Amino acid sequence: MPAITIVTVSTGDTSLLTQGAIQALVHAPLLVLRTGRHPISDWLTAHALSYETFDSLYDASEDFDTFNRKAAKRLLALSQQADVVYAVSDATMDSTISTLRKTIPADTTLSFLPGVSHADRCLALLDVSANGLRQYAAEEFRSARVAPGEPLLLCEMHSRECASECKLRLMRLLPDETELFFFSGDENGSITSVKLPLYTLDRQPLYNHLTSCFVPAVDQLQRTRYDMDDLIAVMTRLRAPDGCPWDKEQSHESLLTNLLEESYEFIGAVRDGDTAHMYDELGDVLLQVVFHAEIARQHGDFDIDDVTTAITGKMIERHPHIFGTVKADTSAQVLDNWDAIKRSQRGIRSVAEAMDDVSTGLSATMRADKIQHKAAKIGFDFPDAISALSKVHEEADEVLECLTLKENPEMELGDLFFSVVNVCRLCKKNPDIALFSATNKFVDRFRKMEKSVEKAGKSIGDLTLSEMDVYWEAEKQARPSSEG
Repeated sequence: MPAITIVTVSTGDTSLLTQGAIQALVHAPLLVLRTGRHPISDWLTAHALSYETFDSLYDASEDFDTFNRKAAKRLLALSQQADVVYAVSDATMDSTISTLRKTIPADTTLSFLPGVSHADRCLALLDVSANGLRQYAAEEFRSARVAPGEPLLLCEMHSRECASECKLRLMRLLPDETELFFFSGDENGSITSVKLPLYTLDRQPLYNHLTSCFVPAVDQLQRTRYDMDDLIAVMTRLRAPDGCPWDKEQSHESLLTNLLEESYEFIGAVRDGDTAHMYDELGDVLLQVVFHAEIARQHGDFDIDDVTTAITGKMIERHPHIFGTVKADTSAQVLDNWDAIKRSQRGIRSVAEAMDDVSTGLSATMRADKIQHKAAKIGFDFPDAISALSKVHEEADEVLECLTLKENPEMELGDLFFSVVNVCRLCKKNPDIALFSATNKFVDRFRKMEKSVEKAGKSIGDLTLSEMDVYWEAEKQARPSSEG
């Protein structure tokens, strides 16, 4: 059976080799070094030990992904000839090994001999705590999540470009002046460390496979940018026994209005095209989610991880055309698949049961819209919006009749609303958003009317309805005709 043994030979001279590593190198049937630009290459030559390197593969590769694939392929090919010992500076950080793990066949044995890692060498030079350390090869960190509350070690910062990309990721959450430790190495494998501010990470004179940096954990209150963990930590603090009195008093029920209001404020920002307020209002919506999750955690019901687990699992499950083998080339097919999965999961067998499944927690107009969609799927629908509008007129006449006869108009008013929702749906407009926008327009127009009255030296409270109508119509005529 083919076998590949990975040996960590560190980044320094032979004094850092373990006895196991020395034995593996000396007795290797076929020895491969990731790079010959390493202090042990001279030692191997002095002991007449032959070896192959991947330096030519590296020089011929356009990027690291290509090099990693070529290196893994070469190792597998060599293992068919003899057992391979593959020497790398740090097996835990080496990207060729990550690729090898993903491609190694079942009949090939992969084993490891640990040693003094480059990370160990760097950390030994620090005079700060590295508890909870996260480690990345710099190339991999370029797409990794920044967690500023935890110390971080980045190794193999091989180029200025790589350092620049790492710097930009770090600066998304850390202050530009954050002090970090920068490690440099020479051709003999010696390492030196200096402190420097984050913004200079890509302004150093030399970058190679030994270049690394350590970023200490930065306290939340020392930062001006935050991530999801920070928000959760803030909410936990606010709900703590010695936290904020108001936040501690809230319940799921008391916060429902806040969730609804914040959602509508985000909708307003979107419709206004106000990007700055969009992320601000979306943050308010997110706060409500975290708030409810923290209340539930304190009651032992669920926590934020249950929330993210539920929605992530649902998205994977309901997108079988992405994460499975189901085919869906159009949005309509995606929605049909989604609906079929929901029906299957909830045991829905009829259209009426599907209507019953629509949440009663929705606003009345949204619930009506969704139920009408259920009916429309089987053809129980008006042919177009104009036809549906005739039903609005019919229902309005019935409301008028109730009012004329002094009867309770509630049911007929409900029918009128239901008919208006039908028109909105067939026009592909959300009824809640339409009403929300109309209300905003009313407030804006009323404000302008009020200012016009004040400019005329009058008080709006002293005007009759007909007098106010004059100002109202004047303001209405001043607005673009599309606003109605």
